[in-house]
Amino acid sequence: MKRIILLLLTAFSMSAGAQSYNNEWIDYSKTYYKFRIGVSGIYRINQAALASIGLDNVNADNFQLWRNGEQVPIYTSTQNAPLGGGGYVEFWAENNDGKPDKL
Repeated sequence: MKRIILLLLTAFSMSAGAQSYNNEWIDYSKTYYKFRIGVSGIYRINQAALASIGLDNVNADNFQLWRNGEQVPIYTSTQNAPLGGGGYVEFWAENNDGKPDKL
C-alpha cells in the first residue's frame, strides 16, 4: 500500500508545473521604456521627449507598445524613417487594472 501511494505521489509531482509570471513576451536583447499615464485616453509622445532618452535616431517602424503582454497598435507621424523635428508617436493608453496580478 505504501508503494502504491509513493508511486501515485511521484506521478502527481511530475505533472505539477510552476505558475507563469506573465513576462514571457519580454525579449531581453531589446531595450524597453515605461511611460506613466494619469488616465485612460489618447497620448502623444513627441520627438523631443524621445530624443531626451536617446531615441532620436530610431526608425519609427521599430517602436512598439505593450500592455499586459499584448502589443497595442500605435500611430507614428512618419513611416520607415526616424521621427522628424515635429514627429510624434500616438497611442490609446489605459490605466493599470491589475489584470495580470489576478492570476
